[in-house]
Amino acid sequence: MNKVTVVIPMYNVASYLKNCVNSVLDQNDLEDCVEVLMINDGSPDNSEQVAVDLAKNHPMITVISQKNKGLGGARNTGIEQAKGKYVIFLDADDKLMPNTLSSLISKMDNYSLDVLEFGARSIDEQGVILNTMATNSQGNIYPGIEYYQKIQYLGSACNKVYSKEFLMKHNLFFLEHIYGEDFEFNTRVLYYAKRVLAVDIIGSEFLHSSNSITRNSDMAKKDKYARDYIKILRNINSFYNKAVIQDNKSEHRFFRERLTLVNVNAFFLLFKNGYSYKKINDYRNKLNSEKLLFIEHHISNSKKNLFRVLFLKNFFLFRISQPIIALLKR
Repeated sequence: MNKVTVVIPMYNVASYLKNCVNSVLDQNDLEDCVEVLMINDGSPDNSEQVAVDLAKNHPMITVISQKNKGLGGARNTGIEQAKGKYVIFLDADDKLMPNTLSSLISKMDNYSLDVLEFGARSIDEQGVILNTMATNSQGNIYPGIEYYQKIQYLGSACNKVYSKEFLMKHNLFFLEHIYGEDFEFNTRVLYYAKRVLAVDIIGSEFLHSSNSITRNSDMAKKDKYARDYIKILRNINSFYNKAVIQDNKSEHRFFRERLTLVNVNAFFLLFKNGYSYKKINDYRNKLNSEKLLFIEHHISNSKKNLFRVLFLKNFFLFRISQPIIALLKR
């Protein structure tokens, strides 16, 4: 069985690290097949010391420290330093489910995959299961764009096994110092991938923290997320314009849906956080001026597509809806 590298970025996560790392170490019969890279991304807490203490008793753990580059930058260091044939990304407040890793690695080995996507469940801070996401491509292996069109799974980078050779061959690294880096990364991953498989094994458990970027009340972080959506749109659109052959309808459809989905997510962020109509309209005008306003393409998520049709196609509704939202918040 080939070795897998589990990459765990660290920034202010000391209280989560032991549970996260133990979920990897407790996988059965994998001690010689697992490498754990704990990337200290300039964390101001004692995450590094916790990691060093764990590494003393477990030779498969390597601790790497660097100046802060954000989650994407920490993962990039993990990709570059990984010795495993395969790479899994695990956020420090998440866990691998018991005795699932060997099955995932075996599928990568047996089917020579570029990417394997597996199931995950989400829990709240009290450990209550919020939802479970799992699907199965019934053993069918697809090129990435066809896979995206047929299989609706998760956008996260933390419910996938990636071939390191595949990532390095296509120079697939994350954008640094931004929020929402998974979406941009996986857009390029799916474009290049030739062999992608979905399995319904529940491999990861994600913590939905009240302090996450999308749930806390820090408006400075919301502002940054809105700006980062523009960076994501720029990168995807630039890649799209360079990569796609003019008459390839499937590739055009793939990128236009991805670009539309980023627009929907960006405007929904502004909408639900009560940004003024002026700010929302200024944001729209900026996207339009950079030719990044993609709102015409149907997207498969029915709720997000409804928001697209109602609000992005009828922009005046943002103005009308604001007094209603203000009343509801009283």
